[in-house]
Amino acid sequence: MKTKTKQILVAVIALVVVIAGIFGWRAMHADHGEKDITIQIVADDKTIYNGTVDTDAATLAELLKEMEADQEIKLTYTNSAYGMYIQGMGVDEIYSENPAENKYWTYSSENNAQCAKAGFCDAADNLMIADGDAFVFTLAAFE
Repeated sequence: MKTKTKQILVAVIALVVVIAGIFGWRAMHADHGEKDITIQIVADDKTIYNGTVDTDAATLAELLKEMEADQEIKLTYTNSAYGMYIQGMGVDEIYSENPAENKYWTYSSENNAQCAKAGFCDAADNLMIADGDAFVFTLAAFE
């Protein structure tokens, strides 16, 4: 029994080391330098924001929070098990998701390396951004 307990303990320690290594690697490789990111926000087929933002944020979530703090956009979100979950965005007013109408916020990028590699954009908290990236946020109904 003691040998099995030791094996489990070693496995748990190894798992913690691997997870810590992954987070450390991501932090070391995060692009925290100044970059220009293009953001377009479309709600109900109408562009409500289209601009380029100068930032030193490493992730898309950091950029959105920075834009909100700078009062460039209005943003409502919750932190889910998958990270930032966008519930509403806007400039003069917030356009909110509407589950009754099956309307939700999505985002995409045609030039972000991480989105292109995966074939979709990851959660905003995990999505690393680079100079020149462009993102389109869309509020639309899903069929």
